[in-house]
Amino acid sequence: MTTKPKLYQYAICPFCKKVETILLYKKIPYEPVEVHPLNKKEIKFSDDYQKVPIYINEESKQINDSTPIMKHIDETYPSIKVFDESDDEKKWIEWSDDVLVRSLPPLIYKTYPNALKAFNYITTQKKFNLFHRTLIKYSGAFVMMMVAKKKAKQNNIPDPCRHFENCLREWAEALGNSDFLGGEKPNGADCAVFGILRSIHQLPAQKTLEANQTVNAWYKRIETLIDN
Repeated sequence: MTTKPKLYQYAICPFCKKVETILLYKKIPYEPVEVHPLNKKEIKFSDDYQKVPIYINEESKQINDSTPIMKHIDETYPSIKVFDESDDEKKWIEWSDDVLVRSLPPLIYKTYPNALKAFNYITTQKKFNLFHRTLIKYSGAFVMMMVAKKKAKQNNIPDPCRHFENCLREWAEALGNSDFLGGEKPNGADCAVFGILRSIHQLPAQKTLEANQTVNAWYKRIETLIDN
């Protein structure tokens, strides 16, 4: 007996957005499950893996970690093939996880007001009561601000905005004159990079993305594909 797949996530998690992107692109119905960021009670069933995303497929099999989940989804629903297994695709998926995603915390959470904007999403999560929504928003914002400062120092990012701009330029150079890195349609790297960047949607950092014409045009092309 099969059920609708579930994605255990944080709404602002860039790795969760990677999985969300391929699900939306392939038009796969699924159930998003927002995980309590403090007590993680929704994923207590997972003994060996206490992170998000966690994907439970139609046969109730658990798959962990964003890229393996994406590849599992691509294999399970092959009518719209995403991964091309090219060296270029692998290179830029690794880059998205090792470089791009590390540029975001120092940018998003560099000040407490900015961190609060990022955690505003929690006010829409009616599954949490008012006390928990308030607790998560204010304590989560403070914790992430402190983590972001530590990560910026560890990764040698003295100027988060400039570092993010450099990342966007790298991606623009990789795209060149193509609509997508995959050519005429998005491949796994396109979906991974888009998902990571979508985690800053409606945050101040979005303006930096929009200032890069090549990346912004590519972003809107994928946005149109998945939102339709």
